[in-house]
Amino acid sequence: MSERPTGGGASGPDRRLSELSRKLARLRRTRTETGPAQRRGTQLGFAFRLATELVAGFVVGGFIGWYLDEWLGTLPLFLLLFFGLGAAAGILNVVRTAHAMNEAALDEDDDEARKPPPDN
Repeated sequence: MSERPTGGGASGPDRRLSELSRKLARLRRTRTETGPAQRRGTQLGFAFRLATELVAGFVVGGFIGWYLDEWLGTLPLFLLLFFGLGAAAGILNVVRTAHAMNEAALDEDDDEARKPPPDN
């Protein structure tokens, strides 16, 4: 029978396994890093989402007001009232969404700061 060496060096499979682990860790770091182009794309998505929230409030409020005015025959009254309410709802949605996005970004930054330094 052959015995394993008890010297200071790592055996063949152990050495290869640790080398593979280092390579995987290095690849994971490079794959998860976000470049400027990816961050810019994410920010553009956030901007479109906020704009959509705002426009949706105006449109829905204006449509409800217009429909009520047509139904009741009081053309500018409910249109202006619900357009204003839709604007307020849209702005409130934008503020809530922006706050949630900001909290998510801060949590992500905190997670990045808590990560241990990479092995070299």
